[in-house]
Amino acid sequence: MKSKELYQQILGIEYPWEVTGVELSLEDEEVLVRVEYVSNTAKCPECGRECSIYDHRRERRWRHLDTCQLKTFIVCSVPRINCTKHGVLSIEVPWSESHSRFTVLFERLAIDMLLIFKKQKRVGELLRISFDQIHRIMKRAVERGLSRRDLSDDIRYIGIDEKSYRCGHSYITVLTDIDKKRVLGLIEGRQKSSALSLIRDTLDARQREGVKAVCMDMWRPYINATRECLKSADIVHDRFHLMKYLNNAVDSVRREEMRVISIKERKILKGSRYIFLKNKEKWTDKQRTRFQQIRDINLKTSQAWLVKENFREYFNSQSINDAKFFFTEWVHNAKETGLRPIIEIVNLFIKHTSGIINYVIHKITNSISEIMNSIIQEIIFTARGFKRYESLKTAILFFLGGLSLYP
Repeated sequence: MKSKELYQQILGIEYPWEVTGVELSLEDEEVLVRVEYVSNTAKCPECGRECSIYDHRRERRWRHLDTCQLKTFIVCSVPRINCTKHGVLSIEVPWSESHSRFTVLFERLAIDMLLIFKKQKRVGELLRISFDQIHRIMKRAVERGLSRRDLSDDIRYIGIDEKSYRCGHSYITVLTDIDKKRVLGLIEGRQKSSALSLIRDTLDARQREGVKAVCMDMWRPYINATRECLKSADIVHDRFHLMKYLNNAVDSVRREEMRVISIKERKILKGSRYIFLKNKEKWTDKQRTRFQQIRDINLKTSQAWLVKENFREYFNSQSINDAKFFFTEWVHNAKETGLRPIIEIVNLFIKHTSGIINYVIHKITNSISEIMNSIIQEIIFTARGFKRYESLKTAILFFLGGLSLYP
C-alpha cells in the first residue's frame, strides 16, 4: 500500500477530501500529510446549504498522533464557500474542531494524559508541545464541557466554601454540587458580591428555585448572599467547621492553662495538643494513656474537651425536637464551665442556631468541598502556583467539574 493510501486509511479521510502527498523530514522529525478538497461545492457550516467554492485559505497545519515516533501534521488549504445567506465562510474539516490546530484524536490523547498525570508541563514534554498549547487544549475542553452541561439538571444541595490560593489574602469562592460531587463554578474573592455573582452565573432561575439547602461555614457574606439569591433554600452550617471552632476553643483553653498551672502539671499537659484535636476513636494506646493522666489531675483543658466531644452527639439527633432539646442542654452545660474560649464559641453557635438545627433536616455536610479543597491544593502545588486566576479556574473545572471534555 502506498503512503498516500495508508494515510487515507489512518486518518479516515473520505471524498471529497483526499490525501495528495506525504513528506518525511528526518531532520525535523516530522511527517507532513497533505490533504486537499477535490469537489467544487461544499456545505455552508451555518445552514448546511450546498454552495460553490469561493476560494482557499492559506495553508495550515494540524498536529496529529505521532507516526513511528515522528511528529505528524495534516497540511491543508481549507476552502471557503460563498453562501447567499451567511456570506463567505471557511468549511469544516473532518479531522479537527473549529479554531483548533490539533486533530480530534490528538486532543483526546492530551486530555487523557492530563487526567492521568495532572501536570501540564509533564504532558507537554511527552507530547512535544508547549505549555501554552497544552493550556489551550485544557481551556477548550472546559469551554466544551460547560457548553454541554445539562441545564435541566436538578441541583438539590450545594456547598459554598472559600479557598486560599496565593500568598497573602487571595481567596476564591467554590460552589459544589453535593449530590454529584462536582465543582459547579468558582470566582475570585469571598465577599457577598462575589458569592451572588457565582450563584447567579452558575445556576439558572429554575435551578436556583430548586435548591433545598446550602451547606457553609458561618461566614456572614455567604449567609447574606444565599438569603438574597436562594430565598427558598435552608442554610446548613457545616459539621466540619462547627467542630473546627470547638477544636480551636479547646486549644485556646490548653494554651491559657499552660501559663498558670504548676510545673508538675505542665509536664503532663505539655505536647498534648494533637491528642485533644484528634478524634478519640483514632487515638493510639499511648495517646489514650496520656489523656487519662491529664484527666486524673482535672485540668480545665479536659473540661473543654468534654464539651467538644459531647457536641458530637448532636449530629445523631433523629428529629428537630431532639436536636433543639440537645442543643439547649449542651449550651447550658458548656456555659457552666465558665471557660472563656468555650463560652465565646457557644455564643457564636447561639446566633446561628437555625443553621445548626437545619443539619438534622437535610443531613448534608461540606465534606465534598473539603475533599475538593485538598485536590485544589494538590493542583496548585503541582503547578507550583498559578500567576493568573483564570488559569487556576480552568484547571479546577477541568479536573473537578465533572464535565464532558472530549471533542
